Amino acid sequence: MPEKKERKKKYMKRAAAVAAMLLCVLISVQLLQYFFCIPNSVDEDRVMMLHKEPKNTIDVLLIGSSATYSGFSSAYAYEKYGFTSYPYALGGATCTMWKPALQDTLRTQKPKLVVVDVFGGGYDAEMVRTRCNQVYTIMAHYPLSAEKVALAKEIEKNIDRTSVASLLFPILRYHTNIAPNLRKIKPRLRAEFYGPSPLKGIETKTRIRILRKIDNSAFETGTKELEGDSERVIREFLDYCREKDINVLFVKYPLVLKKNEPEEIDVTLRANRVDEIAEEYGYQTLNMQKEFYEIGLKEIGDFYNHGHPNVYGQKKVTEYLGRYIRDEMGIGPSELSEENKAAWDESIRYYHGFSGMAEEMIKRDEVEDIGDSPEIVDRVEKYMKDKEI
Repeated sequence: MPEKKERKKKYMKRAAAVAAMLLCVLISVQLLQYFFCIPNSVDEDRVMMLHKEPKNTIDVLLIGSSATYSGFSSAYAYEKYGFTSYPYALGGATCTMWKPALQDTLRTQKPKLVVVDVFGGGYDAEMVRTRCNQVYTIMAHYPLSAEKVALAKEIEKNIDRTSVASLLFPILRYHTNIAPNLRKIKPRLRAEFYGPSPLKGIETKTRIRILRKIDNSAFETGTKELEGDSERVIREFLDYCREKDINVLFVKYPLVLKKNEPEEIDVTLRANRVDEIAEEYGYQTLNMQKEFYEIGLKEIGDFYNHGHPNVYGQKKVTEYLGRYIRDEMGIGPSELSEENKAAWDESIRYYHGFSGMAEEMIKRDEVEDIGDSPEIVDRVEKYMKDKEI
């Protein structure tokens, strides 16, 4: 009997040692992934900063691509209409990121309204099947869980160049980034431990593009069938929203469109089809393209390229969409603690510093992409100090 007890003790010690070693390996892998492998970008910072926001304080979530983060300022909307919001927006994102982005958000927030950019469903089949960087950005910081495994399987089904293993463990995809990321470890660490950001995920380009006047094709209300698996992906997203009892507004952001751009027209016609599908499910839609001139937009002055407003246009789009969210969707002033209200009040000051800095850069012909990051916050703070804002 004593021998059996000793043997049992020995096995338990070995098991504990193995478990401890596996835990150390797991921790090491996680550190390698988050600090030395995952590429640091404005998109990644934007996703990280969302989860730095205090729990259940974001009332409006905006999902989409660059049209979302360039066309809407959460801080400016808060100043005008009193509701909190955040853009879960990734450059070049298609409809395949809608559900992963929403699921990721629901880990820390309970938005009263989700605003979705319909252009993500209008892209051609190849683009929808092959754009994978956006979902890797989403999954990179998603905690390992049964839900993450299920989501990874769904993504692998919808998008080429993805695998369940690499979606669960980013080191498998990004291991070649270790050397270059080591040279950027300081800003990488700062981004990881920074936040929430007073700029609330905004991004723009400091340029005015001289664009030709839009023609009637910009206001086309016809539709074109979606390509590839887009309709299935969108319907699965809508089913998920219905299951979770989430209110959704589908929005078409304004752009400068002309009839001699057939591919762009095809995208906007398919986007109209997305609206039809959304309305079939009983969700509300807003076509801001039709309201281009009512919004007060101008082809010369308000855009940095044909599809994205600069800070001048951004304010106009934010005012229009924000008013619609308040008046038509019934999203009133957010209920915040004194501490959280003070933080959002401060974000208003930072937005005015950000937009003022961007406008001065435009006047000096300093063309630059500027998006929410600790480094840009530093520059805005310096600008505000110099201008005594």
